[in-house]
Amino acid sequence: MHLAVHRTTDARAVVHTHAVHATAVSTLVSELPSVHYMTAALGGPVRVAPYATYGTEELARNLLHALAGRTACLLQNHGTLTHGATLDEAYDRTAQLEWMCRLWLTASSVPGRTPNLLTDDQLAAVAQRLRGYGQKR
Repeated sequence: MHLAVHRTTDARAVVHTHAVHATAVSTLVSELPSVHYMTAALGGPVRVAPYATYGTEELARNLLHALAGRTACLLQNHGTLTHGATLDEAYDRTAQLEWMCRLWLTASSVPGRTPNLLTDDQLAAVAQRLRGYGQKR
């Protein structure tokens, strides 16, 4: 699975976890709802790769499909995978993903309420702003 990411992306680092909130979300939805603008920092809504036994080619295929155009994905009933240009970047993405999963689980657990989700246009606007984030103009 890790090698498949290295072979098919420009990733220099891959982080894989079994984080509790992200794993819980992976059992509930096929995609993490866009509950926070940092969804854009991961390339868009985080997809869930269908379950396959660990260590199999099937899991690697499912993961690569879910990861297409993204820097993070959830693995159904398993955990997370993120990648980046550095280990720090990949780890930061993992921490952000776990936080967003916890946020969505918390917000969606309020009886009679549904979390407000960001639209594709709102995420695109954030993605544009993130391209220059932290850079002097």
